[in-house]
Amino acid sequence: MSYAIPTNELTLTDIKGFKLAAIEAGIARAVEKLGVSRGELVTREAHPLTDFAAAYTTEYYITTAPAAAGWLAVGDVGAAVFAVLPVGEVAVFYKIADAMANPLCTAVRFRVGATGASTKASFFVQLPLDIKLESEVYLSEPVVYDPQDTLFIQWYARLGGAAEELSFGCFIVEKVGAVIS
Repeated sequence: MSYAIPTNELTLTDIKGFKLAAIEAGIARAVEKLGVSRGELVTREAHPLTDFAAAYTTEYYITTAPAAAGWLAVGDVGAAVFAVLPVGEVAVFYKIADAMANPLCTAVRFRVGATGASTKASFFVQLPLDIKLESEVYLSEPVVYDPQDTLFIQWYARLGGAAEELSFGCFIVEKVGAVIS
């Protein structure tokens, strides 16, 4: 079951546990998909432009300004497709954050494929982000994307407005030497 957990309901130990569970899920998937051992892998935080260049033009998580209410692609380029992961990378999402004082985002869904035909997980974030005045939520389970998956991540804007500072906690698991040696 997928649900969002606000940070004020978590201890530091809980937060560390969510991050470690995400890393372990990514490593397990990378070992399976890349045919390598744990020792040949490195885990790092994802960067918007470096890792998801199809959707972002800078190393800063921000969306396009929504014209009206509805589902929109994540990113600042307004593209229909989020990004295609390289052959040697696994992406693991574990957190959603919205730094806006009055967030427009009410939900995020993690989909896969050029048309988002399959949904991996969906999170309703309006209650924890609005009512509890939290800026971030942890995901009840990590969302893992395989190498060469097309990430089709969307957010639901409750109405039109300014660009949203919607960001993600995401780890990239890859072979040693690809970015970090």
